[in-house]
Amino acid sequence: MEITDYASFKLHQATALLDRVVDNYLRTHYGIRYAPFLLLLISKVIGPATQQRLATALDVSRASVTQRIGALKEQGLLSVVPDPADSRAHLVALTEAGERLVDSAWAGLDRDLAAVEEGVDERLLAAQLDRLIGNLLNVLEAQGGTQPVKARRKGSGDGTA
Repeated sequence: MEITDYASFKLHQATALLDRVVDNYLRTHYGIRYAPFLLLLISKVIGPATQQRLATALDVSRASVTQRIGALKEQGLLSVVPDPADSRAHLVALTEAGERLVDSAWAGLDRDLAAVEEGVDERLLAAQLDRLIGNLLNVLEAQGGTQPVKARRKGSGDGTA
Protein backbone atom coordinates (compact mmCIF):
# COMPACT_ATOMS: atom_id res chain seq x y z
CA MET A 1 0.00 0.00 0.00
CA GLU A 2 1.27 3.47 -0.88
CA ILE A 3 1.78 5.94 1.96
CA THR A 4 -0.84 8.22 0.38
CA ASP A 5 -3.41 5.41 0.81
CA TYR A 6 -3.08 5.34 4.62
CA ALA A 7 -5.83 6.97 6.67
CA SER A 8 -3.26 8.90 8.71
CA PHE A 9 -1.85 10.49 5.55
CA LYS A 10 -5.33 11.34 4.28
CA LEU A 11 -6.23 12.84 7.66
CA HIS A 12 -3.11 15.00 7.60
CA GLN A 13 -3.92 16.11 4.04
CA ALA A 14 -7.55 16.88 4.94
CA THR A 15 -6.47 18.86 8.01
CA ALA A 16 -3.95 20.89 6.00
CA LEU A 17 -6.56 21.63 3.32
CA LEU A 18 -9.19 22.57 5.89
CA ASP A 19 -6.71 24.93 7.55
CA ARG A 20 -6.03 26.55 4.15
CA VAL A 21 -9.75 26.93 3.36
CA VAL A 22 -10.42 28.56 6.73
CA ASP A 23 -7.30 30.72 6.57
CA ASN A 24 -8.17 31.94 3.05
CA TYR A 25 -11.71 32.82 4.11
CA LEU A 26 -10.61 34.67 7.24
CA ARG A 27 -7.83 36.61 5.49
CA THR A 28 -10.08 37.58 2.58
CA HIS A 29 -13.13 38.63 4.60
CA TYR A 30 -11.70 39.69 7.97
CA GLY A 31 -7.99 40.36 7.52
CA ILE A 32 -7.05 37.81 10.18
CA ARG A 33 -5.18 34.51 9.97
CA TYR A 34 -6.54 31.23 11.29
CA ALA A 35 -4.13 30.87 14.26
CA PRO A 36 -5.06 34.20 15.89
CA PHE A 37 -8.72 33.57 15.08
CA LEU A 38 -8.53 30.28 16.98
CA LEU A 39 -7.35 32.22 20.03
CA LEU A 40 -10.34 34.54 19.71
CA LEU A 41 -12.68 31.59 19.21
CA ILE A 42 -11.41 29.67 22.24
CA SER A 43 -11.64 32.89 24.28
CA LYS A 44 -15.32 33.07 23.35
CA VAL A 45 -15.86 29.41 24.21
CA ILE A 46 -14.17 29.36 27.63
CA GLY A 47 -14.57 33.00 28.64
CA PRO A 48 -11.97 35.05 30.50
CA ALA A 49 -8.93 32.85 31.10
CA THR A 50 -5.26 32.95 31.93
CA GLN A 51 -2.71 32.75 29.14
CA GLN A 52 -1.73 29.29 30.38
CA ARG A 53 -5.32 28.04 30.22
CA LEU A 54 -5.67 29.37 26.68
CA ALA A 55 -2.40 27.72 25.65
CA THR A 56 -3.52 24.42 27.14
CA ALA A 57 -6.93 24.65 25.44
CA LEU A 58 -5.24 25.26 22.07
CA ASP A 59 -2.48 22.69 22.73
CA VAL A 60 0.23 25.25 21.93
CA SER A 61 3.02 26.84 23.96
CA ARG A 62 2.33 29.70 26.34
CA ALA A 63 4.90 31.77 24.43
CA SER A 64 2.90 31.31 21.22
CA VAL A 65 -0.29 32.45 22.94
CA THR A 66 1.48 35.42 24.54
CA GLN A 67 2.67 36.63 21.12
CA ARG A 68 -0.79 36.32 19.60
CA ILE A 69 -2.43 38.03 22.57
CA GLY A 70 -0.20 41.08 22.18
CA ALA A 71 -1.16 41.57 18.55
CA LEU A 72 -4.86 40.95 19.17
CA LYS A 73 -4.85 43.35 22.11
CA GLU A 74 -3.30 46.06 19.90
CA GLN A 75 -6.11 45.48 17.40
CA GLY A 76 -8.69 45.95 20.15
CA LEU A 77 -9.96 42.36 19.93
CA LEU A 78 -8.76 41.14 23.34
CA SER A 79 -8.41 42.74 26.75
CA VAL A 80 -5.79 41.73 29.30
CA VAL A 81 -6.25 42.50 33.00
CA PRO A 82 -4.52 41.30 36.18
CA ASP A 83 -6.00 38.08 37.56
CA PRO A 84 -7.54 38.89 40.96
CA ALA A 85 -6.94 35.27 42.05
CA ASP A 86 -3.23 35.23 41.12
CA SER A 87 -1.09 38.36 41.11
CA ARG A 88 1.41 36.68 38.75
CA ALA A 89 -1.19 35.97 36.05
CA HIS A 90 -3.43 37.92 33.70
CA LEU A 91 -6.94 37.24 32.48
CA VAL A 92 -7.55 37.47 28.75
CA ALA A 93 -11.04 38.15 27.41
CA LEU A 94 -12.74 39.11 24.17
CA THR A 95 -13.64 42.75 23.74
CA GLU A 96 -16.96 43.67 22.15
CA ALA A 97 -15.11 44.12 18.84
CA GLY A 98 -13.52 40.69 19.24
CA GLU A 99 -16.87 39.09 19.95
CA ARG A 100 -18.45 40.75 16.90
CA LEU A 101 -15.59 39.51 14.71
CA VAL A 102 -15.86 35.94 16.02
CA ASP A 103 -19.65 35.85 15.62
CA SER A 104 -19.59 37.29 12.11
CA ALA A 105 -16.64 35.21 10.91
CA TRP A 106 -18.09 32.01 12.38
CA ALA A 107 -21.40 32.56 10.58
CA GLY A 108 -19.56 32.96 7.28
CA LEU A 109 -17.30 29.99 7.95
CA ASP A 110 -20.33 27.88 8.78
CA ARG A 111 -21.73 28.63 5.33
CA ASP A 112 -18.43 27.88 3.57
CA LEU A 113 -17.78 24.72 5.54
CA ALA A 114 -21.17 23.32 4.57
CA ALA A 115 -19.68 22.85 1.09
CA VAL A 116 -16.65 21.09 2.61
CA GLU A 117 -18.90 18.65 4.49
CA GLU A 118 -21.20 17.97 1.51
CA GLY A 119 -21.81 14.24 1.10
CA VAL A 120 -20.01 13.38 4.34
CA ASP A 121 -21.78 11.36 7.04
CA GLU A 122 -20.86 13.68 9.92
CA ARG A 123 -21.96 11.29 12.68
CA LEU A 124 -19.91 8.45 11.24
CA LEU A 125 -16.91 10.71 10.66
CA ALA A 126 -17.14 12.13 14.19
CA ALA A 127 -17.34 8.62 15.67
CA GLN A 128 -14.34 7.48 13.64
CA LEU A 129 -12.36 10.57 14.62
CA ASP A 130 -13.21 9.97 18.29
CA ARG A 131 -11.89 6.42 17.92
CA LEU A 132 -8.75 7.66 16.16
CA ILE A 133 -8.14 10.28 18.87
CA GLY A 134 -8.52 7.60 21.54
CA ASN A 135 -6.06 5.35 19.71
CA LEU A 136 -3.58 8.21 19.34
CA LEU A 137 -3.83 9.01 23.05
CA ASN A 138 -3.22 5.34 23.88
CA VAL A 139 -0.11 5.29 21.68
CA LEU A 140 1.12 8.55 23.19
CA GLU A 141 0.63 7.17 26.68
CA ALA A 142 2.44 3.93 25.78
CA GLN A 143 5.32 6.01 24.43
CA GLY A 144 5.51 7.88 27.72
CA GLY A 145 4.30 11.09 26.08
CA THR A 146 2.00 13.59 27.68
CA GLN A 147 -1.61 14.12 26.77
CA PRO A 148 -2.80 17.60 25.92
CA VAL A 149 -5.58 18.63 28.29
CA LYS A 150 -8.08 19.32 25.52
CA ALA A 151 -7.74 15.82 24.09
CA ARG A 152 -8.17 13.77 27.27
CA ARG A 153 -10.97 11.30 27.13
CA LYS A 154 -14.38 12.18 28.50
CA GLY A 155 -14.93 10.76 31.94
CA SER A 156 -11.23 10.68 32.77
CA GLY A 157 -12.03 12.27 36.13
CA ASP A 158 -9.98 15.41 35.55
CA GLY A 159 -12.86 17.72 34.73
CA THR A 160 -12.01 18.00 31.04
CA ALA A 161 -14.01 16.69 28.14
